[in-house]
Amino acid sequence: MKLSTVFFIASILLLSFIWGFTIFSYSNLPEIVPTHFAVNGTINGENHKNTIWFLPAIGTFIFLLLAGIPRNPESPMLNVPQSYRNKEKLKVFAYSILFVILLLLADTVLEGILIAQGELTEMSNAVFFLLVSLFLTVGFHIFKMIKEERRETLNLKN
Repeated sequence: MKLSTVFFIASILLLSFIWGFTIFSYSNLPEIVPTHFAVNGTINGENHKNTIWFLPAIGTFIFLLLAGIPRNPESPMLNVPQSYRNKEKLKVFAYSILFVILLLLADTVLEGILIAQGELTEMSNAVFFLLVSLFLTVGFHIFKMIKEERRETLNLKN
């Protein structure tokens, strides 16, 4: 199985979890839920429980956006090296970033709902680990693209 397929299936499962957990937990939520957290994980903003639907909606939008990137590798809107303009490389690029973003959203939804239900008192430090993972994933792809762009430039000059 290709790496891109693994990332894509995992992303579908994460998005399904985000929606499923939100739908399942919605009726048990209090009318006012935490919607914003300080850096240390404590609650510093609350709103009506209907706002809990924003994160699944954002996750779905990002999923549709990043899942559509590999459909047209020759799009002038893609600012990637020529060597990245094949479907498999674009799929690995888009789906690996999508996976980490959805993992971050899933953790935020899970912990936010558990805090609203009184099962947790504050956000864990998992968010920081996931943010670092996101930056490392994006940084890896940028580094790889720069390296391939230089190689393409050197090949054109020779």
